[in-house]
Amino acid sequence: MDPSRPLLGRGAFLSSSAHVAAAIILIAFLILTLLRLPLAPSISIYTPPPLASTPHHHLQHQDHEDQEQEDASSCDLSSPLDCADPRLFHLMMRSAIDAFPAVHFARFGRPVPGDPPSASCDMAWRARTNSSASASPTATTKDYRRFAITRDPHTCAYSVTSIGDYHSGPNARKPRPGASNATAAPPPPPLSRSQFTAATYLSYHGGGDRCKPMPHYTRSLLCALAEARYLNRTLVLDLTLCLAASYTAAGMPEEGKRLAFYFDVDHLRSSVVDIIEERQFWEDWDRWGAQGQLGLRLIEDTRVGPTKFSKATDSLIVRKFGDVEPGNYWYHVCEDEAERVLSLPHHAICLAPSLMSIVNDIISSMQQDFDSVHVGGSVEDLIRGIEDGVDVGRQVYIAGEGINTVSMEALKAKHNNLCYLDEFQRLWRKDSKWFLEMKRLNAGVPVKFDGYMRELVDREVFLKGKKKVEVLR
Repeated sequence: MDPSRPLLGRGAFLSSSAHVAAAIILIAFLILTLLRLPLAPSISIYTPPPLASTPHHHLQHQDHEDQEQEDASSCDLSSPLDCADPRLFHLMMRSAIDAFPAVHFARFGRPVPGDPPSASCDMAWRARTNSSASASPTATTKDYRRFAITRDPHTCAYSVTSIGDYHSGPNARKPRPGASNATAAPPPPPLSRSQFTAATYLSYHGGGDRCKPMPHYTRSLLCALAEARYLNRTLVLDLTLCLAASYTAAGMPEEGKRLAFYFDVDHLRSSVVDIIEERQFWEDWDRWGAQGQLGLRLIEDTRVGPTKFSKATDSLIVRKFGDVEPGNYWYHVCEDEAERVLSLPHHAICLAPSLMSIVNDIISSMQQDFDSVHVGGSVEDLIRGIEDGVDVGRQVYIAGEGINTVSMEALKAKHNNLCYLDEFQRLWRKDSKWFLEMKRLNAGVPVKFDGYMRELVDREVFLKGKKKVEVLR
């Protein structure tokens, strides 16, 4: 064979063989791939056996059950009750229905925390009285009571141990219309110059009326209101007062009382004349009036009647009273010739809404048409007034300064339909609505139910009686 000749035949053969081999390898690869067989020899790897376990969701459920069992094993009895819990709500309703089978319940209000909140809830309801149950289904009475609640120390299960007396759950009572008058409003903003100068003012300065008995103070207050109304001027008035010693437990005069504790100041403003707090006025005067552009007239003689300066254009008229009593009492302004033009607005003196709330609660707890006796003498006079003046078969309210627990309990042993003010002390104790409202009115400082408040409430309830008997000394 000539080596110089190319090997055409072998090259073609080798090329054809290579193509065949490539095709076989490709086919084998495809088959192995489709059969998911390993391309390399398998290697055995030791894997430890799985730990005994439960599915993840089962573990969560089990943890929840364990937590519930742990929670059920203890109960924090010092924590506040959840009075909104429907289970507790239904328990309280069932307890009320069972405890008062004669009451025709119309509806129940949602319970709210009582006092202490860890062991009581207050709940209100409306009910039809026996007399109106069949005749007028829409006529209802309302009540709100305190429920004493205990909890099982292990399961926290609720139990109602007792239900309080009439109106013993004040936290469940809805605020009365106008009750906001007894709450502390934010101080009024300073007046602008235009607002301040648009009005004219009358101010009473000094005098000997402070710390006097309230009839004296009220007489002087009415005189100042009458003159301000006659002159058509805003009255500058110190809305704090000093309570006379006869009304305090310590037997000493007490400063720091507010007029709004006893009387409806908003009613005075709306029915007689506008009133501005004395401290606020002088702050505004220092800002706008002290510049000399506003006129001031000073009157130091109470014998100068309002007719003498009724046409005065001064922005401020100040009546300055001296230091010598009794000539420095405010009410002297309304005497003599001034009496013909100044009419004292007695009708404008109304009890503060907070005190009227107590009066209404006392009246609502008694018979609709009760009788009343006011005592100004001895116990013997009282007994004679009851037996001679009223029907002992009717409910009778006893009012007066000489009333005490010993004498009244002795009388009630004979006449069990008698009642008196001290039987309603729950209406002004520390958990009462009155106490909370007065505390807000007094900038967070608690207010005591003093002797003059007792006198006002006692007298007002007496006046509401159908038949009224005065027993004098």
